[in-house]
Amino acid sequence: MIPRNIHGTVVYETKEEDRRLTLLEDSSVIVFLAGLGFGLVYLRKWGIAQALAGDDEDQLAEQPR
Repeated sequence: MIPRNIHGTVVYETKEEDRRLTLLEDSSVIVFLAGLGFGLVYLRKWGIAQALAGDDEDQLAEQPR
């Protein structure tokens, strides 16, 4: 039996349960970091596209008719 401290309470689990819980925790961190990375890349590309579109609108507004 392996002791695990969860919010101040000690829970005893088997080695297999400990391995599965550790794998689940590590997997959830990886999924979170991947989502964060994809979100930042998306926002960066979207922000650049919006900035370029805004520059085009500014140039059209500055041109005399």
